[in-house]
Amino acid sequence: MKKITKSIDLEYHSFMSTQKPMGGARPGAGRKPRVAGAPATQSVSIKLSEEQKAKLHQLGGAPWVRDKIDKAKVPTPKE
Repeated sequence: MKKITKSIDLEYHSFMSTQKPMGGARPGAGRKPRVAGAPATQSVSIKLSEEQKAKLHQLGGAPWVRDKIDKAKVPTPKE
């Protein structure tokens, strides 16, 4: 039994030593640089029901939300 295990181990190690390593720096990898002059953005997370998520997608997703926020008037505080 040890002989079979050794044979399998040797085959596995031989196979693994011929493979290219995983990970590491690769050309074109990583986040792309921001376009010069474009405003910085931040990620925001909200919780929605499945129905709300579907409706948001139909309405236009994140661009639709950004447009609504830009067009909304900020309420003035009551004294």
